[in-house]
This record gives sequence, structure tokens and C-alpha cells, in this order.
Amino acid sequence: MQIDRYRNFKTFKLIQLILLILFGIMFFCYLNFDPLLKNNIYTNRNLLTICVFLWAFMIYSAVCLIADYSQLQKEITEAHKLNRTAYIDSLTGLPNRNGCDVVIGKYISRKDVSSFGCALIELPKIDEINVAHGRIFGDKYINDFASLLYPIGHKYGFVGRNSGNEFLLIVEDCPAEKMQQFVSEITAAIDNYNKNGKDPSMEIELNYILNEQEDLKNFLSIISTLYNRERHR
Repeated sequence: MQIDRYRNFKTFKLIQLILLILFGIMFFCYLNFDPLLKNNIYTNRNLLTICVFLWAFMIYSAVCLIADYSQLQKEITEAHKLNRTAYIDSLTGLPNRNGCDVVIGKYISRKDVSSFGCALIELPKIDEINVAHGRIFGDKYINDFASLLYPIGHKYGFVGRNSGNEFLLIVEDCPAEKMQQFVSEITAAIDNYNKNGKDPSMEIELNYILNEQEDLKNFLSIISTLYNRERHR
């Protein structure tokens, strides 16, 4: 990844700077420990000129290395910002579609997916809310739900916003009891949210798949089956 290359190059620059500083310290120590050489340098114009050029070059090199190090740090910071923009949903702070795809891609090569479970959670009223109350209100509704979902779902596995009103939960070790516990917790959180008199009330549609029951051979089949069921529900 680009960030890793920046970090490796920054480490290389830091090592160069440390070695240059050590060389400079050793050089000046050597001069101080040899009074005869020190006296010759300051009395011999040619030798002094050579040393001045050498000292100037060392200082120039140190300044350049520090500047490179500082610029690399800025590049790393910018790369983190770009990476966040590319993979993090700006509204909810959850991984966006690209972030979900990265995680799904990581699991595609997994040999043993027998214990995986996935859940698809949708907000069915979002189109109606956007029309009745406006997009800003709809965005707040989505963000409110994400604020309920993440603290709960994060305890179980990966949570991401896979599209406008659609959220994905991926749990690696997921027996039926574990998924039912998640469903109970998110249902209780929504009930508590609605008790505060929120209008419109929070409603979700939740569909899940447990591979201990399905015995699908790869993770892509798990995801595909989950989405096919949702489309035909």
C-alpha cells in the first residue's frame, strides 16, 4: 500500500539522518581529542577551507533530510485522509461500500467458512422519510441508527454501511445463539430509542444467514445467498 511505502521511506530517511548526526559527532570528537590536528586545521588555510566545505555539506545534508522527513510525514497524513475518504462513510463514520468490499475480499480466500454468519439490516422507511421531511432529516435518521448499530455490532464482528439504507454485519464465529443475541440487542436498542418519542419511529428489516446451517463452501456464496434472499423476500 502507498501508506506502507511512505512509512518505509520515512524510516530510511530517519536512519540516514541518525547516521549523519553520529558521523558529525564522531568527526568533532576526533578533532577535539587530537590537539595537533585541530591546531593544523586552524593554521592551515587550505585544510580549514576543506573542513568548512565538509561542515557546510553535513549541515546542508541534515537540513535536506529533516525537510524530506517532514514532507513524508505530511504525505502520510494526506494518504490517511484519502484512505479514510475512500473507505469510510462520511455520514456515519462506518466503513462504506468500498470498505465492505475490502473486508469481503479478505474473506473470499478463506478456506473454512463453516462458522460464519452475516446479517443484512435495512431501513425500509428512509425513502418515505426523505420525501416527507427532507434529505437532511433522512441523513440524521440514518446516522441515529448507525449510532445504535455500531456499539452493538462491533462486539460481534465487522459492521459497515453497504449502501444508502443498508448495513452489513459479518461475524466469523457465529452459532445461532450468537446471532439471536445480536438481534435481541439491536431490537432492544431500537425499542429504547422509540420510547423517547422519536418521530418517525425507528424501524428495521433484518435478514441473516448462518453457514453452520447452510454449509456453503465459500464466503462469496454466503454473501450472495444472503442478498438473493433479501431481494426475493
